[in-house]
Amino acid sequence: MLEGLNDRQLKAVTTTEGPVMVMAGAGSGKTRVLTERIAYIIDQGISPFQILAVTFTNKAANEMKRRVEDLVHVETKYMWISTFHSFCARLLRTEITALPPYTKNFLILDEEDSLKIIKNICKDMDIDEIKPRKLQGLISKAKNFPNYKISDLHLKSIFEKVNQHYSVYLAENNMLDFDDLLIKTIELFKANMEILKRYQEKFQYILVDEFQDTNELQYDLIFMLAARHHNLFVVGDDFQSIYSFRGAKIENINRFRTDFLEHNLILLEENYRSTMPILNLANEIIKHNPNQIKKVMFTKNKEGVVPFYYEAVSGKSEAMFVVDKIKEFHLRGDSYNDFAILYRANYISRVFEDFLIKYQIPYRIYGGLSFFARKEIKDMIAYLRVMIYPEDDFSFMRIVNEPKRKIGSALLEKLNLHALEVQTSLYNSIPTFEGKGAGFTALKEFHTTMESLKNQINNIPLVKLIDVVLEETGYKAMLALEDPEHERLENIYELKNVLKETENTVDGDNIDKLESLLNDLSLRTDEERTEDQESVVLSTYHQVKGLEFKTVFMVAMEEGIFPSGFHSDDLDLEEERRICYVGITRAKEHLYVSNAKSRMLYGHLEMEKESRFVKEMGTKYLKNISADFYKKAKEKYDSYVIEKPKLKKEFDELYHVGDKIEHKVFGLGIVVSVGTDNFIKVAFSMPTGIKPLIKGHPSYQKIEKK
Repeated sequence: MLEGLNDRQLKAVTTTEGPVMVMAGAGSGKTRVLTERIAYIIDQGISPFQILAVTFTNKAANEMKRRVEDLVHVETKYMWISTFHSFCARLLRTEITALPPYTKNFLILDEEDSLKIIKNICKDMDIDEIKPRKLQGLISKAKNFPNYKISDLHLKSIFEKVNQHYSVYLAENNMLDFDDLLIKTIELFKANMEILKRYQEKFQYILVDEFQDTNELQYDLIFMLAARHHNLFVVGDDFQSIYSFRGAKIENINRFRTDFLEHNLILLEENYRSTMPILNLANEIIKHNPNQIKKVMFTKNKEGVVPFYYEAVSGKSEAMFVVDKIKEFHLRGDSYNDFAILYRANYISRVFEDFLIKYQIPYRIYGGLSFFARKEIKDMIAYLRVMIYPEDDFSFMRIVNEPKRKIGSALLEKLNLHALEVQTSLYNSIPTFEGKGAGFTALKEFHTTMESLKNQINNIPLVKLIDVVLEETGYKAMLALEDPEHERLENIYELKNVLKETENTVDGDNIDKLESLLNDLSLRTDEERTEDQESVVLSTYHQVKGLEFKTVFMVAMEEGIFPSGFHSDDLDLEEERRICYVGITRAKEHLYVSNAKSRMLYGHLEMEKESRFVKEMGTKYLKNISADFYKKAKEKYDSYVIEKPKLKKEFDELYHVGDKIEHKVFGLGIVVSVGTDNFIKVAFSMPTGIKPLIKGHPSYQKIEKK
């Protein structure tokens, strides 16, 4: 059972009595230590049902069970190896009657069920200026952050009303949401000491995985259970504590050391994932954090390539460099699955997506959506489409109530009937539509706003149009309430860069340029993607914690991007540095760190400063290849222009109004106009509506008349 463990792993497994804290560096085999320890305790004659092991994901819990079964051949189905929330749910099924009015058959709400209840409460209270999902998030934060405060007084007032009604509704209907599971378990223990003592006696050995990610409630729960026997084993890595925004408290490590002064501290410093050159870089960056338990990662795998640093001329040059390296390694035989492009902010993905698409390299956004699939981007594009194509009913329906304008479904149904009567689109029918009430007034105001925006298209720089749309539609004001981290706003500002590129590369006035852009974007939906094919991973650092890749690219390493411009103090900066450490330690064999001297931000070319983290990595463990690489590829990279489909002149004569076509995505359609440029407009059945298409594009074919 204990074969192959190094000395420190062996000590962590066999030190079964008393509190033990294991600080396990990246790739040091912590999962193996956890499972071997459970198996060892059972092998010493302890009942499996006296052991409690908690972790954060069902995947991790199931893996622990599988490994324990393989080691000691016991049935783990009924053992207490689970997530925190599953443990609490199981316990409450037996004990919750001690917390009236709840009964044992309580219903656990999933996220969507919880959201439906909040939506109904908002409807009953006539609250529509703040989205129910936003209020749901605030309720969850208030439960997980005991000291959470809302600074906006208006938002605070609405939240308090909704939260009160929500809590009462759940109690009256014997319901608990996900967050309640922990809260009610702690309430139960505090209210009934007999129940607490029973479970303290039951669980003589307690193990906690990913201890650095525990929040205040989770720590309190574990502390209460372990207070009798003190056989508490926690394993984690203070170097990888990066989830403070979810409530994780790195301070729990110090709390443990204070609450259990007699604890054993064991450091796992031998890495089984990365080469020594990569670990040298990781050690170098993390040593700049003063508030941590000192450990130095090492590996017996002394060989390996020194991590490379590339400072690109521009954001596009950086993306081209990364794609070029992926192509190079792929030609040598590496799978696309071997590569990860990591960034601090989601909006950074866009330029890399562009280049990967251009060179037909499959990719996937890990744990998120591709840039043009994100809600806020689709909303902005819908606004632009209605301005250019007022006959686009689908886009109109997307934005007419986004942000909320009290334009109800009944009113829109009446508008639809009117549009059918006058034989025009929903948007175009508004001027002749008659009605009354707040919704009707809001609809007319929406039309006035959109007409004002249309009139400004050719009178302002194209890149400025996004700012005007954000302000005049109220979308920016909505984001101010719903997006305190500014992530969605940053994505929209990245869209300004797309408009800037269009402005520089497409001829004609701004309307012509917008038509070209919108058509290009519609064609992106035709891209065939399969989930199971080999693909390069694009991800934020938070999403890939726990994963590993043969080759990692850490991109956009610029001050204000990484570390984020939103860090407010030294503690925030330390967490940013830990995020950097996590990124480095995802790499097994090859690591590239890059930044750009200039980057398009918010539609403007900005001169960028390299991240302080690049400087902290130093030149000893990071080889600068900027000069050599740029010298060889200057012309290739600086000449990049987004390519347009090459069309032949003979396409001009192929299409006439009334022609039928069949599109791979949109189905059957009829040509309603043929432009003198390279576009035709085709009417499809709802909800698609009228779409501009490039003449002769392979995504559709003309149905010849018989």
